[in-house]
Amino acid sequence: MAPAAAAAPSTPLGPEVIKTEQAPGGYAVKFRYQAPQDVTAVHVYGDWTYTKPDSVVCNDCGDGRLPWDWQPGDIAGTPWRTIAMEQGSDGVWETTVPLPAGTFRYAFTHNCVSPTAGGCTLHHDPANPWEIFPQYPGAPGAVRSTIWVPSSAEFPTYDTDYQKPTAPHQAGTLESRRYASPGSTNPPGVHDMVVYTPNGYDPNRATPYPTLYLSHGGGDHSTAWTMQGVAHYILENAIRDGVAQQMVIVSTDFNGLPGGNQGYANHLRDIVFPYVEQNYNVSTRSVDRAFGGLSMGGNRATTILYDNTELFGYHAIWSWPAAAANAAQVERMKTVPGGIHIGTGLQDRLGNTAQLSIARVAALKAEGVDITEYNVDGVHTWHVWRPLVNYYLRTMAFRTTTTGIEVETVPAGKSGNVRVIATATVGTVSTNAASPTGKVDFYAGDIHLGSAPVRHGVAQFRKAVNGALLDAPVVAQYRGDKLFNESWSAAPDAG
Repeated sequence: MAPAAAAAPSTPLGPEVIKTEQAPGGYAVKFRYQAPQDVTAVHVYGDWTYTKPDSVVCNDCGDGRLPWDWQPGDIAGTPWRTIAMEQGSDGVWETTVPLPAGTFRYAFTHNCVSPTAGGCTLHHDPANPWEIFPQYPGAPGAVRSTIWVPSSAEFPTYDTDYQKPTAPHQAGTLESRRYASPGSTNPPGVHDMVVYTPNGYDPNRATPYPTLYLSHGGGDHSTAWTMQGVAHYILENAIRDGVAQQMVIVSTDFNGLPGGNQGYANHLRDIVFPYVEQNYNVSTRSVDRAFGGLSMGGNRATTILYDNTELFGYHAIWSWPAAAANAAQVERMKTVPGGIHIGTGLQDRLGNTAQLSIARVAALKAEGVDITEYNVDGVHTWHVWRPLVNYYLRTMAFRTTTTGIEVETVPAGKSGNVRVIATATVGTVSTNAASPTGKVDFYAGDIHLGSAPVRHGVAQFRKAVNGALLDAPVVAQYRGDKLFNESWSAAPDAG
């Protein structure tokens, strides 16, 4: 005889964010979960262990405090911990966990005695599932659920509003795409990617969209950057703040591809790019592509930056201790038109990642490579990679400009003054639907001559100045605006 079905709970299942107006963070999450009837103990397991940065002296070292013991200055640490739930009279397991601001992954364990869920099966929350599950049997990576907790003005913890989930009417389209891949062994002959098209995406837009390509780390797959990294939310928040262009995000899967790092780069060039460019309104120019990879994906990103530099206009390596570059690789990196970002969690002790990453940046800079280094407090977790991709989107990707200058000078009477006519042309490295706005400053050496507004990519400055100032060359500085970064002209001769 089949067991009797459990009665429907009177209160909805799933997570509920509650404003508590109490320490430590002013918010808590109530978890309600219905386990099978034969389960006698349920725990909720999540990435919410906290520690002082100085306590992380090795991988998985730290204070190991649970959320209710969060303290100012804490970072999210490892290993994660389980929290016991209690079964109510309605048969539903429940617990309320105070959490600081941020995005959290969680799952449930059944009859598990390990405080770190070691050896226990993890069960996602059926009332709060991921939008996209692993696309093929045996795909690596645990399936969990995700919840976002806002920040409280009364009890500030972290500024993570940039991770806020997008409201349905403001969201783009997230889809799993399978494409032919003859060399793939898992799945055989085909491969998968996750593609995000931004809110308002127009397949017929006259200006094609730039594309951000992302790589997951070891033990994960193509769903990681959106289902765990919430990269699509981070992008939409940056677009709404007016600091990022609309772009398409392509999250790749490097599992089951032959040839290691170079095989992955070949796969991008020969299969992924043509597929994306045939199916989406994206640019085919390399300067309109950006790449970023974390951990083992940062290993792929290093090979792409060092040896396949021309594939992308913008490069990012996150939480990976890149190897030394040879002379040819250094010279290739100097030709990157958009920019190079390298960043890590400052307490990342996995393979001594933090120390080695910082040392590699210093070595590359010493060899004349232009690197933007941005590191954050944290270990080898998504609590580090989300702010790193946010920084990349808000300060680098598809924001690079170029400024050129032409200078004419004519005598201005007998006073020794000279009339300077300086014309600055402000352009963008990448294709964009918007154009640079704002002002250009003009200098002779260290002397500020004046400013002019940018109109249709041109700023023109006309002024009579003391001719002695022109012993130094006239240069132009585009100040940048919310969407575009500043740039300087080279120094021409002044007449």
